[in-house]
Amino acid sequence: AGLTYYAQVEEEETLEKTASAVKIAAGIDNAVVACVAGGEAGVDCADALSEHMGLRTNGTDIPNRRDKKLQQELIRDRGMRSVRQAGGDKFEDVEAFL
Repeated sequence: AGLTYYAQVEEEETLEKTASAVKIAAGIDNAVVACVAGGEAGVDCADALSEHMGLRTNGTDIPNRRDKKLQQELIRDRGMRSVRQAGGDKFEDVEAFL
């Protein structure tokens, strides 16, 4: 709704090269103000690229931040309500929870 896309940029070998490709695609007259992933596979790249370019970003400080269990732990640690959960590598790790 009202958005104009100027280019689609593929991830390059390095963040520096990808950032350069983004700036070239945007052109001299357009400031890059956001980095939006085209799909789930591009989220990590978009986070790293937006951080590298100094744009508003989710950043890369929290590894695996899209892990739902981790998300719940983070909000609980900050005093917000979260789901009751258990995690483990073996059934015995979560058996008491069930």
